[in-house]
Amino acid sequence: MIITNINLNLFNIFVKVYEAQSMTKAAELLFMTQSGVSQHIKHLEEEIGVALFDRIKQRPVPTEKAHQLYQVAQKMFHDLERVLLEITGKERAFSGAVNIGVPLEFGNNLVLPLLANIGHEHENLHFHIKYGHAVEMNQLLLHGDLDFAFVDEYNIDRQIKTEAILQEILVLCCSKMYHSTLKDRITHNAKFYAQLDFVDYVEGAPVLKMWSHHHLGGEVAFKVRASLMDVQGMSRMICEGLGVGILPLHVVERLGREGHDLFVFKGSGKPLTNTISLAYLEGRTYSQSVLGVRDLLRVGLKKSKPG
Repeated sequence: MIITNINLNLFNIFVKVYEAQSMTKAAELLFMTQSGVSQHIKHLEEEIGVALFDRIKQRPVPTEKAHQLYQVAQKMFHDLERVLLEITGKERAFSGAVNIGVPLEFGNNLVLPLLANIGHEHENLHFHIKYGHAVEMNQLLLHGDLDFAFVDEYNIDRQIKTEAILQEILVLCCSKMYHSTLKDRITHNAKFYAQLDFVDYVEGAPVLKMWSHHHLGGEVAFKVRASLMDVQGMSRMICEGLGVGILPLHVVERLGREGHDLFVFKGSGKPLTNTISLAYLEGRTYSQSVLGVRDLLRVGLKKSKPG
């Protein structure tokens, strides 16, 4: 194997030069001389037989091979540090700002409690939270305004890497007040549901269509009384008895704890689910704090079992 003959520190120096885009700046970070850094990079290039930087106007410009190597080397050092901290029982201290995008209810119900726990453990961390939909998160990630976000998988740009974190169960529900008007008319067929008043997400969102195909086997012309931008607004309309609507089960459970008991229609077969994914811009350089918080949230959310 080629790597067995190469000093691991050479890869660390390469990562620093790549990120700094300067031999001089990398030397300062590594407490080395500029000539020493340059010699180590040359030695690494000779060992692997590949040019990693073009020297243009005394500035190291990464080659295509360098881009490939950096992605692997950065992950290698990050994973190695994480494992060493786990097996030694030492705690890594995070600091600085972390910019996170979340859907409103998902964020409030599941992400913020985890962030609060992380914040208690790392007092020098600062969280900047942005609420929004997948389309908005997509643009903020592309522009570098967010370090990562939690989104469903609609309209995600190819430059953004997504990793499925959990499945939200989506249920059709209504207030006990609205349910009382249905009396004994509840049947699970398209004709029954077509008579109901629906509260829906923004016009054109696919949620109702997805529910219809999943539970009724096709599209139904639902009577939509109100279209809203977010789950919070929908929850309020449903609780006030305007009609029926589709909510994540963890939202229905939270409303129940707050005294708003909702009736949930059973549907048929397996429940409809919505995939929530961790999203971030591939190829961007992230601080150890951002990577650490991202890892902790990933683990925490996968351990949780939201409805």
